[in-house]
Amino acid sequence: MASPAPVLPPVRDVALSLSVDTPVRAVTQSTVITENFRGVDLDRGRLNLGGYEWILDKVDALTPIPHPTTALRQPIIRPGVICQMAGMSSDWAARLCSPPEDFALIGTLSWLRENTNVFLARGSEREPISSILLPTHPDAATWSTRLYSALKLDDDLPLPESLQGVVLDGTTAAQYLAAIETKVVIAILDRSIADQTAGENVVQYYNSRGNPLSLKHDVRWTPTPGIEALGFWIPL
Repeated sequence: MASPAPVLPPVRDVALSLSVDTPVRAVTQSTVITENFRGVDLDRGRLNLGGYEWILDKVDALTPIPHPTTALRQPIIRPGVICQMAGMSSDWAARLCSPPEDFALIGTLSWLRENTNVFLARGSEREPISSILLPTHPDAATWSTRLYSALKLDDDLPLPESLQGVVLDGTTAAQYLAAIETKVVIAILDRSIADQTAGENVVQYYNSRGNPLSLKHDVRWTPTPGIEALGFWIPL
């Protein structure tokens, strides 16, 4: 939410600059689409994505994407109360079309997907966290947060350089603390379980390489009762 909205050129300008078969993401008033660009017909006002034509003036945002894509269509996600409060709704189409892709959650994949469906509330209104995080999913045409299985993380290392923050959720994920090189890493541990190996590894990492910081003053966070927290920074 802290990332500024991308500034995208007008859709017509983007379409005229693209080569055929370039992977793109497009956002209309009702749909988010990932497809290969097939061409644009300015006389008819039509944009061809994957062999299907869209009315050019009905496309709110269009951008090439750096990775190959499968053909996907997803109903547009509407900004909820939290996104509106944060001032994100005015540039919503651009945010959906070109999200930052700079955050990752690592843990038990099924639990992570379930947890991103919980709600944040303000007053009587609520908004699913998934509309803010935009987690990856096989059917997601747009996404910002990568989800990784802790059990298979070896296959995904090193993580993309674009990541700015990573959450290690659980004991298995926390074992990879030393292998994650992003600006912010948060390791969440359950101290009630019998196996304290993960916690001991975090403390050992802190003792060997860490420089302490104040959660209250440096991070501006005071843990609620029942939460044990330790903060430190390390040189990369």
